[in-house]
Amino acid sequence: MSVVIAFLVASLVKGHEPFEADVPVPVAGLPTCRCLAGDPCWPTLHLWATLNESVGGRLLQYEDAMAPCMDDTGSVACRERLLAAVGNGVVDTHFLSDHPGGLQHSGHFGAWNISTDHPAYIVRAEKESDIMAAVRFAHDHNLRLVVKNTGHDWYGRSTAAGSLMVWTHNRKEMVWHDAYTPAECSGGGDEAVPAVSVESGVQFFDLYPAAQNRKRLVIGGTCDSVGVAGCWLSGCYGVFSKKFGAGALNMLSARVVLANGSLVVANKCSHPDLFWSLRGGGGGVAGVVTEFTVRSHPSPRWMTGATFAGNVSTRADYVRLLREGLKVLAAVAEDADQAPNGGLGFGTANEIGPDGRVRTVYVMSILIQGFESNTTTQNTYLQPLLDFVFKSGEVRGWGRIENTRWDESQWDPKNPALPWYGYSAGDKAAATVSMMTRFIPLSYIGTERGQILLAEAWAKVTDELPTPTTVGVMIPKAQGGLPTHLRPTFHETALNPVILDTAGTLLQFTQLPWFEELPQTTHVLKAIWPRLSTSVELFTDNCTGSNASAVTRQCDAGANGDAAAAQACLGDWQDRLVPAFQRRADKVRVTLRDALPNVNASGLPFSGAYWSETDYFEKDFELSYWGAKKYTRLLEIKTRYDPRGLFICRHCVGSEYWTEESHLNCRNTSRVPPSL
Repeated sequence: MSVVIAFLVASLVKGHEPFEADVPVPVAGLPTCRCLAGDPCWPTLHLWATLNESVGGRLLQYEDAMAPCMDDTGSVACRERLLAAVGNGVVDTHFLSDHPGGLQHSGHFGAWNISTDHPAYIVRAEKESDIMAAVRFAHDHNLRLVVKNTGHDWYGRSTAAGSLMVWTHNRKEMVWHDAYTPAECSGGGDEAVPAVSVESGVQFFDLYPAAQNRKRLVIGGTCDSVGVAGCWLSGCYGVFSKKFGAGALNMLSARVVLANGSLVVANKCSHPDLFWSLRGGGGGVAGVVTEFTVRSHPSPRWMTGATFAGNVSTRADYVRLLREGLKVLAAVAEDADQAPNGGLGFGTANEIGPDGRVRTVYVMSILIQGFESNTTTQNTYLQPLLDFVFKSGEVRGWGRIENTRWDESQWDPKNPALPWYGYSAGDKAAATVSMMTRFIPLSYIGTERGQILLAEAWAKVTDELPTPTTVGVMIPKAQGGLPTHLRPTFHETALNPVILDTAGTLLQFTQLPWFEELPQTTHVLKAIWPRLSTSVELFTDNCTGSNASAVTRQCDAGANGDAAAAQACLGDWQDRLVPAFQRRADKVRVTLRDALPNVNASGLPFSGAYWSETDYFEKDFELSYWGAKKYTRLLEIKTRYDPRGLFICRHCVGSEYWTEESHLNCRNTSRVPPSL
């Protein structure tokens, strides 16, 4: 584990008096690059000692979560770490998110990875004053600063080479309010509402069961290992976000440490512009949030669900089935009670045909779940899909509808799984191969033209990806169909306006279990092979031309002790199989951007992407995530509260003023933020 640095010298230095915003500094007066570990400007041990004492001895030297494996991957200590990090059903823990040097997502092939992109020091924050001291230290010494809770981060935003990290993970306090109004708004006539105040280290598997014990519901992510801060700051879409609004709409107040280390409270009555930026502006705008207060809602007494699953044999029928699916998606997008949650999946699968041979079929499925809903209405939405598959006199394929029901009597605090989030038994280390999202405009798929064009585009995406694979549309990650009374609240956030015309968010996502920092040995392969082996078919045959059986034989041998085979297996995945898949994904990226553009092309509605689940290489990220008008306002707020650009991360507000080549450590001197 990481250890507290032992310093020989420790003395306190006087900090700044609190003040609310930094004084703007002309660009000519700012350092060109951040000071990183190893640079001549790096603070002396004496200065690090003062920081260590000011944070109560909680300054840690970075240690990789897999450190015992660096020298001996066959050691008992390494084996325990591998099992804890990979899972494989043997050891399921939250080891990676609980470790100061761990990340739930360890990199993106060809872009970044934890082996090189890691901090030098970490402040294990337990108090607000710890965060204030760390931020002030980074500000005063021109350091690269990053903030992490769990490392549930596909883009390396919560880590950076040679940086100082603020680790908020141990801040877990929650306070429930029967009737809450921000103190700064007292006497203003605002209605008091049920709410909860949550420190920034809380994860949803902490929050959701605590809420259900009170028969309350808090809007958060569908994956319970996600931390509240990253989710709420970026928008945060969960099972009931179409009924009660995205997480950002439910934010009532926040405590924020600004770039100079001062602490402010932000809500609609205090620093309202800062508060606006926190509601969907993403991380890295203007400060580190130490605590959120958000609305709570009554939890459902029961839920029902309906699922259609079917397949067809020909591409022509597949396009027609996709059109029918888009009609259903458009219909359910407007129903916040019967269908606020669910998804649509499309792609290919392999099955055994009547002749006993493996054949490829085109598949599509739709799940809808509702809040105190009924299956009669839900089945009515899905019935046209069955009618299409089993058209009288012409059986095009196969299909069925299944129903589920849950009621609150099934809740067991000892088994905290709930149907409105995915209960996570543990972290599963993985690196991203490809990921991209696009919003699906409701106004587009509600028309015949839109259904025809998008169904053909989705069929083209299916052609471009290897078999078998599935692309998903997440229904709750949208605000189309948002109840009328919540729309004014939506306009009080930084969220992209196109989300109000969104029926769902399309996601193409592929990951592999991987440890970039570890030697390519048989012990490492043995740990990851149970999960890696499930991707062999996808990454071979029609993707690379490789024979799946040959790859499996080589990797099986490596996982069972053949050192040369292990090295060859892992090298083959890294050097050939993954790049080949990424080349296929590049074609998908072009197809989706053409069909769902950020700008008006051929009269198509605007689309965009979700900041927390997007393409690492997203073009025009300002338009994709926020739209031009809201991005202009976000940038103005950032340059006012954080004129030196202390809070910078991948495709965060203001990151375009730092160079990609320097990993956002040096300013782009050819561009100047508008207010400087």
